[in-house]
Amino acid sequence: MNIKSEKIQLSIEIDEGIYNCIQRFIVDNPQWSRERLINASMSLFLMQNYRNMNPNDYRICSKKYLHSVCQ
Repeated sequence: MNIKSEKIQLSIEIDEGIYNCIQRFIVDNPQWSRERLINASMSLFLMQNYRNMNPNDYRICSKKYLHSVCQ
C-alpha cells in the first residue's frame, strides 16, 4: 500500500505519563517510530469516535491506520 500525503509539523503538550509510555513502547518496538505510533493512534481514535465523519475522511483515516499498523 503506497500512501503519499503532505505532512505538517504539530507541536502539542501531552501528559508526561503518556509521553513516557510512548517512549518505552518505541524502545521495546524499534520498528515503530513516534510518527507511526501517533498516526495510528489518532486515525483509530477518529474512526472510533467521530460519529459524523464523511466517507472520504473515514477512508483517509482507515488507509492511514492500516498503513501504520501493517508496515
